[in-house]
Amino acid sequence: MRPELATAIPLFIALGGVVTYLWAKLLPPSARRWTGSVAAIWFLSAFGLLLFASGGSSSDTASAIFPVLTASYLGITLGLLATGIGALAAWASQGRIDPQGPVQLYYPLLLFALAGTAAIGFCTDLFTMFVAVELSAISSYILVAYNYRQNPQALSAAIKYFVQGVAGTITALMGIALLYLAGQTLTISELPAALATADPLIIGFAAILILVGYGVKLAIVPLHTWLPDTYVTAPSGVTAILTGATKGGVLIALFLSLSALPASSGIPVFIGITICLLAVLTMTAGNLIALIQPDLTRVLAYSSIAQMGYILLAFGIALQYNLLLGIEAGIFYVIAYGIMKGGAFLAADQFVLAAGSPETARMKGLGIRHPVLGLSFTVFILGLIGVPLTAGFLGKLLVIQAGVAVSTIFGTVLVLILAANSVISLGYYVPILSTLLFQENKQAPVTRLVVPLTITLSVAALAGITIYFGLFPQALFSVIAQFSGTLLPGGVP
Repeated sequence: MRPELATAIPLFIALGGVVTYLWAKLLPPSARRWTGSVAAIWFLSAFGLLLFASGGSSSDTASAIFPVLTASYLGITLGLLATGIGALAAWASQGRIDPQGPVQLYYPLLLFALAGTAAIGFCTDLFTMFVAVELSAISSYILVAYNYRQNPQALSAAIKYFVQGVAGTITALMGIALLYLAGQTLTISELPAALATADPLIIGFAAILILVGYGVKLAIVPLHTWLPDTYVTAPSGVTAILTGATKGGVLIALFLSLSALPASSGIPVFIGITICLLAVLTMTAGNLIALIQPDLTRVLAYSSIAQMGYILLAFGIALQYNLLLGIEAGIFYVIAYGIMKGGAFLAADQFVLAAGSPETARMKGLGIRHPVLGLSFTVFILGLIGVPLTAGFLGKLLVIQAGVAVSTIFGTVLVLILAANSVISLGYYVPILSTLLFQENKQAPVTRLVVPLTITLSVAALAGITIYFGLFPQALFSVIAQFSGTLLPGGVP
């Protein structure tokens, strides 16, 4: 690994924000329309640099550029997820963002948001990680309101997201402050030993505050009310990075923070049980509410809440039973979910444009009329259901294996609840596919849509990756195995 290069990537991504701002601000309008491609190329450059940084000798002793960051396969993996989805989201946005609008703000904010996300996995202390999460969040608040001129509801959604996000920020910061008071350090590797003799009540309260604070940003039920309006009103490229990358960053921040808890205490077990119960509530509520949604984008928004429940279940089992497989299952599902849901929102946005309405009932036959979008969207939905040969299937299978591996009644019950929720999700996924693929629209289409090539290729690429990781997950598993232990309480070298 080349640590001096790896830890500089977040700064490189942020520098791209400055470059795209100057590009869109100073160049003539004819060049402004290519700002999305410039941002995409910058993201792809960062993606390539991360791949290069992951190579090199395992005995490389070069130090990181910034003392608060350290090179790790966790950081590189999260960075690859962020820059990969960021590149496709930026490229797809080029066909959807008005070149006469404030493009000089849209793409820089996209880069800043993912710079924060990419930095999270490299952070060595809780406060730096908190700052990285907030850099991503602040940029996201503004991006959600980007379309407020065309859709006034975007502004109210952004305000709701901002208010609840700030409440979560303050709560998480209070938890971090309590850990500092108890351990006199915020360095993640030093905290388990420093907290070993601290008051368990203080540590437990701090862990709850951190869980609630970051739980707001993850839309854990009942802290989820900001998410549906945010995902529906934000530009599709923004929704893709919110669901596909920044959520993954917040999850990593949450469990890196919880890894600082002393493993010998009973606190990780208590927090693990709490997370499992919240996961059950989150997946069940998300699925049940999605069943009654008439709009495609709202179905996807509420199903995102349900998917977060599946992911949290894996991490909760890992904390409760100190089970490495749970961490590995959670990380794999985070990556799979980000890819599938990011692509699903990009494709759904085009279906909404073609139908002239977000109502699923008005999208009859659109999957056939636009075959690449239809086939790709089908792959995403099958993956979210958990059909074999997709990354989503392996993600759910790993979570189930983690639940079975603990050999307890509680673990078995959790697995059965997950399976029941997967069956419930068929109640809204199957009708969507039926409408898009098997129902004929006898009326003329409301809008004769020409799908931009950038969006078609971006969606097709994400669908291809979904299938690839479903068929050939070995390389990803081997990388995850290199760092998954660091997310367990006390850490595993």
